[in-house]
Amino acid sequence: MNIYELLSTHSGELIAIVSGLIGGSLIERKRKKIEVKQADADATGKIMDLYQEALDDLKKRYEERIKDIQAQHDDKLAELEKKFNDRFAELEEEIKRLRSNLELWKAKYRKLKEAFDKYREKHGDK
Repeated sequence: MNIYELLSTHSGELIAIVSGLIGGSLIERKRKKIEVKQADADATGKIMDLYQEALDDLKKRYEERIKDIQAQHDDKLAELEKKFNDRFAELEEEIKRLRSNLELWKAKYRKLKEAFDKYREKHGDK
């Protein structure tokens, strides 16, 4: 048997084998492309999930930080209000004391003026 006879008797089988190999490789390529696309989609989904988790975590951290800053602000504001109220009370007391002093000095002035006027009447303007 020569090659020609061998090929002619088994040509159908050879064609089936070659077409099977070509068809199989094409199907395998398509399957690999689909797997790659699916892996890409999975990776993209995982990346999006990680990004969303990071955003959620960042939002939580910012909310906690804002609460901390607000609490510090409230504490500082309460402290300043207390200082202001204490100082205001001190100044009100000082004003009362000064008014009392003023009335005392006014009374002393009136007495001295009255005494001076009497002295002037008694001794005359010279």
